[in-house]
Amino acid sequence: MTRDGLPGAAFGAAVVFLGAGVAGGAWPTGRAALVSALVCGALGATLLAVRRGRAAAPEVRDAVPEAPGKTDAKPVRPGRSSLVAAALVWVLALLAGGVWALAAGDDDADGTRADARPTAEAKPAASRDPRPAVAWTVPPAGQKYDEGVGAWGLGSAVAQGRIDGLFAYDGARGSVRWSVAAPAREALCAMSQDVEEGVGLIAYGRHEKPCATVLAVRVSDGKVMWRRKLGGKGLARGALGVGGATAVTAEDDAVRARSTESGDRRWQRATPKGCATLALDADATRALVVEQCGRGARILALDTRTGAQRWKRDLPVESAAHASVVSVSPVVVAVDEADARGTHAFLLFDDRGAPTATVPLSGPEGVLSAHGDVGDGRAVRPLVRDGLLVTFAEKGSMVPTAVVAYSLKDGRKAWVHSSEWQTMALAAEPDGRVAFLASDASVTFLDGATGKATTVLEPDADKRPEISIRPELVPVTGGHVVLNQILVQAEPAAFALR
Repeated sequence: MTRDGLPGAAFGAAVVFLGAGVAGGAWPTGRAALVSALVCGALGATLLAVRRGRAAAPEVRDAVPEAPGKTDAKPVRPGRSSLVAAALVWVLALLAGGVWALAAGDDDADGTRADARPTAEAKPAASRDPRPAVAWTVPPAGQKYDEGVGAWGLGSAVAQGRIDGLFAYDGARGSVRWSVAAPAREALCAMSQDVEEGVGLIAYGRHEKPCATVLAVRVSDGKVMWRRKLGGKGLARGALGVGGATAVTAEDDAVRARSTESGDRRWQRATPKGCATLALDADATRALVVEQCGRGARILALDTRTGAQRWKRDLPVESAAHASVVSVSPVVVAVDEADARGTHAFLLFDDRGAPTATVPLSGPEGVLSAHGDVGDGRAVRPLVRDGLLVTFAEKGSMVPTAVVAYSLKDGRKAWVHSSEWQTMALAAEPDGRVAFLASDASVTFLDGATGKATTVLEPDADKRPEISIRPELVPVTGGHVVLNQILVQAEPAAFALR
């Protein structure tokens, strides 16, 4: 190959290289396109300058006369301007390439590649909290497979119902603020879902004996307001709730209400013969009672303070059933009957007891999680807020990996959020968002209206605490507390993410 052919060969190689990229679907864009264009331009200018200089040089040297009076003047080369232009383009190409390399290095240092950045169609990723840390842990308590019964969020603290008693942990330090220890040879066997007017209910029972001792606890300091020993078979399925200043318990022969301050009886409703209470809960306005009578079942709404019946509604049940009260206001119950072709659903009602919607426990999104004895027995209590029923869904696997929301108006799916990890616990955030705990100990926050992830709180991998098979997630001031309710492999009883 001649020297004259070298620039042409280089230019041709560059053109072929870029052409191959276009054919392979890798047309350069952005800074890469600018550098490629400058390189091709520099090669082209170099080729032009060389050809012009070599073709015209002999004739020009013979034809250029000396300027009059300027015998020392040098001849002018026609290719010199082209060479200068080529040199300038090469300088620009090298500068652009250097800037590109530095920018690419910055992208790599941030963990973001240019070709991995989201396009206009890509969904914005949830932000990672830059401060996630495990603030404190509580050592495991009790024996393997001991099972806790619940938890209360208390603002700056959290109360955990363990087998050995009720313990309130400071949300910032993890120290025990107060405790109500279980008596010798007795275990905590029931706990109200919520706290009302600063008082919650717990119950104790002996091994293979009824859950029969009820206590009212003031959560500001752990003071036991009163205790009552129940007769007969004690609590029916651990059904107790607190609404306003009234404690409501479903006992083996009646539903009874007492003052949360003094324990004095306010009212009672005898359980009809042939009926049994399946579930109960209350708020300041109404107490909901789900009863099974023979093969049928019904739901009753009673005035929490007086016991007067507000309404009664038969449920679509024709066999033995399990039930749980998901929400008192608005009214949502979960029903799971023995008949495989029977009712297995969340049932929604208006304030007068009229059915409004049904959400099957098994549907297009998979098997939905409920709490208590309903469904697969998972202890995940669904959330009801802002017109939505929010729970977990299990689809194509043995564990739930999605959070799904349904409208309380018509039961239609509102949104679904899929997770890479098993979804373990739900929590309602004070700002209206929904949070869920995943099996990797991360907490993801979802927009309550759309289900889109907004923030992810993820502890450092080397400090990630173990999660048991049934945890609870409780928001506290400045962070969240995870409570391991069943200890399997010496997991901490509780830990805080802040």
